[in-house]
Amino acid sequence: MDFGTFNFLTGDPGQIVSALLRWFLTILGILAVIYFIYGGSLYLTAGSDPEKATKGRTVIINAIIGIIIIVASFVIVQLVSNALATAPHA
Repeated sequence: MDFGTFNFLTGDPGQIVSALLRWFLTILGILAVIYFIYGGSLYLTAGSDPEKATKGRTVIINAIIGIIIIVASFVIVQLVSNALATAPHA
């Protein structure tokens, strides 16, 4: 994954915002995967406790929804960034 190499002081503002958004979404994705693992461990260690199993399932579902939203956001940022980079400047 290439986050771009440029100087934040002399770089194009659009590139700077795009790179910062990509970093932010990557960090959110890592946190969502950690949350997913946490939910899996809750579910696996629930044993005969139905409340803990339900909480684990809820955490897993929420983590999956979060990962889907993060991936969609990443795709949108990439598409907009590429469209702005190739657009003719006036």
